[in-house]
Amino acid sequence: DLSAWELDDEPKPVSKYAESLPFVENCVKVSPNHSDWKCEKSGDKENLWLNLSDGFIGGGRKNWDGSGGSNGALDHFLEAGEKYPLVVKLGTITEDIS
Repeated sequence: DLSAWELDDEPKPVSKYAESLPFVENCVKVSPNHSDWKCEKSGDKENLWLNLSDGFIGGGRKNWDGSGGSNGALDHFLEAGEKYPLVVKLGTITEDIS
C-alpha cells in the first residue's frame, strides 16, 4: 500500500548531513550490477555501504565479538578525516516501488 508513502504538504526535515553534503569529483562510477560490488578494502561482497560523497564502497561494521562486516566503510570515514558522513546500504534503494 503506497498511501503511507504519499507526499503531504508538511515540510520534511533535512538531515544535517545531507543539507551540505560535499561531493568529490573523482569519476567513480558504481556498477548497476550488484555482483560487481565489493568492499574496496577487504574484497567482501556482502553488507556493503556506498559513501554518497566519494563513491567509496566499504564493508559494514564489525560487531563487538569480531563477527559481522569488515569495517571498511567506517574505516574509510575515519581515514578521510570524517568529512564524508553519509552512506547508504547497497541494495536497499531501488527504482521499483511496487
